[in-house]
Amino acid sequence: ILSLPYLDMVVSETLRMYPPLPFLDRTTMETYKVPNSDLVIEKDTPIFISMIGMHYDPEHFPDPHKFDPERFTEENKRNRPSCLYLPFGEGPHACIGTRMGLLQSKLGICTVLSKYEVTPSEKTLIPMIIDPKGTMTSPMGGGLYLNIRKVNTYAN
Repeated sequence: ILSLPYLDMVVSETLRMYPPLPFLDRTTMETYKVPNSDLVIEKDTPIFISMIGMHYDPEHFPDPHKFDPERFTEENKRNRPSCLYLPFGEGPHACIGTRMGLLQSKLGICTVLSKYEVTPSEKTLIPMIIDPKGTMTSPMGGGLYLNIRKVNTYAN
């Protein structure tokens, strides 16, 4: 799994477009005055950080609605501030299961795709529209429907 860099890029791009949570909730640790404005955010104010907004910012992710794993080449990652991609949060409040979740996801993808062909069903909305009222990133229309067909693999 670790020797499959393109799989890592595909998973990273999927998490950019569809992070597990659409936002992070935090509480300010000190009072902050927003530069060039009269806005002051007081200490202990609950705030929401839109991951969808950051992950779809065309300034940092050109053509943000296009699925493009090349955004996550080593060079592209180096040229982008790390604080713009937060599928599992960041810092002391980051998800403690990040590494395990990524490993399980990649193993699952490899296992399924080694035995099955997976395609979108006619019932799947394309492009997928994220439910704006959801507390988790989930599709509108009640789900993500897939066709799964067993493939024959013959080893020589």
